[in-house]
Amino acid sequence: MKQPTNYIATWFYKESKADASYYPQVGKRGDSTLVHSIYMQIQVPFYATFRHYNPEAKLLFFTNINQLPVFLEQLFKKLGVEIIQLPYRCIPPEGWHNAWRNQFYLYDILKNMEERMEDNDRFLICDADCLCHSSLNSLFEKTGQHGCALYKLYDNSRTIVNGITLQQMADLYEDCYQEKPAQPINYYGGEFMAFRGDIVKQINTAYHPLWNYNLKLFEKKLPKLNEEALFLSVLITKLNLQNSIANTYIKRMWTWSRCHNVEKGDEEFAVWHLPYEKKRGLYDLYRLLRKSPFIKDEKAFWKKASCYTGIPEVNLQKQIRDHFRIFVFIFMTMLKIHKK
Repeated sequence: MKQPTNYIATWFYKESKADASYYPQVGKRGDSTLVHSIYMQIQVPFYATFRHYNPEAKLLFFTNINQLPVFLEQLFKKLGVEIIQLPYRCIPPEGWHNAWRNQFYLYDILKNMEERMEDNDRFLICDADCLCHSSLNSLFEKTGQHGCALYKLYDNSRTIVNGITLQQMADLYEDCYQEKPAQPINYYGGEFMAFRGDIVKQINTAYHPLWNYNLKLFEKKLPKLNEEALFLSVLITKLNLQNSIANTYIKRMWTWSRCHNVEKGDEEFAVWHLPYEKKRGLYDLYRLLRKSPFIKDEKAFWKKASCYTGIPEVNLQKQIRDHFRIFVFIFMTMLKIHKK
């Protein structure tokens, strides 16, 4: 029997002025130069760490960009990352939502993966603002056993997630499929999802009926599934694939003083998801790894990564560095305004 292939991927869809949506964590629209620059830079620590701990995996990068920055092309060549140029065909119509319009690119990626995956292959799609801290072999084994590995974030029916409650999602499910969900609907984070090849095919088949229904809700201006993880959460329920396997591998770690959920021991998670660190700690790691993306001394690397990102605690050095960046940003903004 052929040994299953493990795939690890992230993606970036460069938006035009016409189809740009808002990126809340960056504070800019998707057509801005800043957003593009940030997302190109964070690919460096992402692929450097995921390659280090998963040397046998096939690494993929999905994008609609024809010409990547030279530093990124060189990095991908060194690390053996395959670049897949993919158009966005699952894009929602104009006026869809004030954010996340780019997120349904996931379903174009899943369609592409269906063509290359055998039924027993495993595919992890992960946000680029993540670091891999240890091997994911056991995650892939569990994905092979259970069909998928999901990161469950919310299960309270009254919880509002990106414009809709879980109860409204259950009502939507019942109206779409003319049956009640067999289990309560959970919300699964879109930053980390692993699927077996045959499950990718099932999701792609189930996609169209729900998508057509979602479009009708949009036309009627009714609550809808605004982003890809909401959509997937309903599909997962329909396909009876609910689990929380990924919760033991990843944590969404907020390091902002106004939103801080990191605890001692979180540094042991296999994957650190660091939304607040896109312009901060991940940028520092980009500078560290840009010329040489190979981690030679793990202990020394993670000591720096911990200091840069604030995992498991934000020290004084990081506080000073982050405040200085804010000061520089404000100063440069005021300078541009003055020149105008």
